[in-house]
Amino acid sequence: MPVSGFFDNYPVEKWIRHGDFVIVCGTSDYLWAYLCGDNPEDLYALLEEFKYETLYFANVEEWMLPVLTNVHKIEWKLTTHRYYLPEGKTVESPDYLSKSLDVNMAAYIYSNSAYKDFTSEQYIKERLKKDVSAGIWIDGELVGWGLTHDDTSLGFLHVVPKYRGQGLGESILRFLVVEKQVRKKPVFVNIEPHNHQSINLVKKLGLVFDREVSWVKLV
Repeated sequence: MPVSGFFDNYPVEKWIRHGDFVIVCGTSDYLWAYLCGDNPEDLYALLEEFKYETLYFANVEEWMLPVLTNVHKIEWKLTTHRYYLPEGKTVESPDYLSKSLDVNMAAYIYSNSAYKDFTSEQYIKERLKKDVSAGIWIDGELVGWGLTHDDTSLGFLHVVPKYRGQGLGESILRFLVVEKQVRKKPVFVNIEPHNHQSINLVKKLGLVFDREVSWVKLV
């Protein structure tokens, strides 16, 4: 899902294969190398050929980390649990009225993001242009929103503190899921393991656990 989602949005710039393992590269905010396979020996061989042309790696499973760090060290790592909506599962429409966001909201969304170290205002603008988004306004103020990441996973779900606990986050997520299903696109999210509130929310909507994956920057 994340690999096909990313390369639906961004062109393949390089790919190499060894056995059944593939490294595929494309640029969103950085040149990302997506890792696809399950054989450590193939990954070792690929990295030797790849020569670490980028130090940004995505779709990294835990067993891959010792291979990746055989030559380089980790500068930062963002680890998440992936949940997806099984095929045929439907989600009810939201309780609150949501509507798509405009790119002019990117600066505001970025300034309120908890992930400034992993994103940028330009990245958010690109996501608003390329995929679904949702916002809720109260008295003319944008009080909650959600959009997608470069692999088309749902994310950036945020409600300003004084409006939390009213079901706005759930409504935004429902809106995004419905929009994805209308477009016949897979629905999945990547959530940090300690974010129990978001995990409980996606489980409530019927999403199920897939696997643990990380985004890694090496030095």
